[in-house]
Parts: sequence; C-alpha cells; structure tokens
Amino acid sequence: MPSEDHLVLFKPNDRLPPLKTDRGLVEQILLNILHNALQYTPEGSVIEIEVMLAGEHCRFVISDNGPGFPDNEILSVFDKFYRISRTAPGGTGLGLSIAKGFTEALSGKIILENIEPHGARFTVVIPAEISTFNASIDE
Repeated sequence: MPSEDHLVLFKPNDRLPPLKTDRGLVEQILLNILHNALQYTPEGSVIEIEVMLAGEHCRFVISDNGPGFPDNEILSVFDKFYRISRTAPGGTGLGLSIAKGFTEALSGKIILENIEPHGARFTVVIPAEISTFNASIDE
C-alpha cells in the first residue's frame, strides 16, 4: 500500500474499553477500506481513522479528502467485482464487497457517504460486548 504518499491519521480513543469481537474479521474490514482509500485517493491525501463505543456497538470511521465517489455509484461499490467507472485499471473489485460481507457476518452495517467539500467516509458499526478481561493482572 502506498502509505508514504498519504497522511494516515489514527485518532486513538484512550477511554475505549477492551471489546469482545472477531479481531481477524475487524482487521480485514479495516484493511480493505484503508487499502481502497490508499489506492484511489491522490498523493498527499489525508486518511483519518477513528474508533468509538456507541452504546452496545463499536463504530469505526475511515474518512479521506480524496475525490469521493460518483453519487450514482455509491450503492454499487459493495457489489462483487464492481469498480468505479473513472478508476485506472487494476484491482479486482472485491475489497469493499468483502468488507461488507465480513461486517454483516458480525451482525453489523457499513455505510459509505461523500463528505463536503470532497472526500468519502466509511462508517462500520458492529455489536461489541465490553470484555471483563484485565491484561494487567499478574503481568
């Protein structure tokens, strides 16, 4: 991933408790969305990643200041093998479809919206139970 050409900002939430979820699926969801942003935004774009707890759900927000998505194609970007019409060759059109499938496997939802003045925002919301595990005991 060409991250040296982009500024990736992770906004940590120090007050977020440990959560019970499928770490592997969540990691793949976030990697697919991040990879998409790195691949399809211009050099110098800023990509922000935030995570928060909203009731009984964990919310991940990945946004960028790239060109965004054509309004008439937003509903199609999660379809298997779908590629935005104005993109350069390459890619399989599976990354966002896989992210959606994994999100739904976790009983969650994924939302894509354009943001003003330009850019895109993916919001992934999955159920999450607060873990009672305390890693600091007997370390």
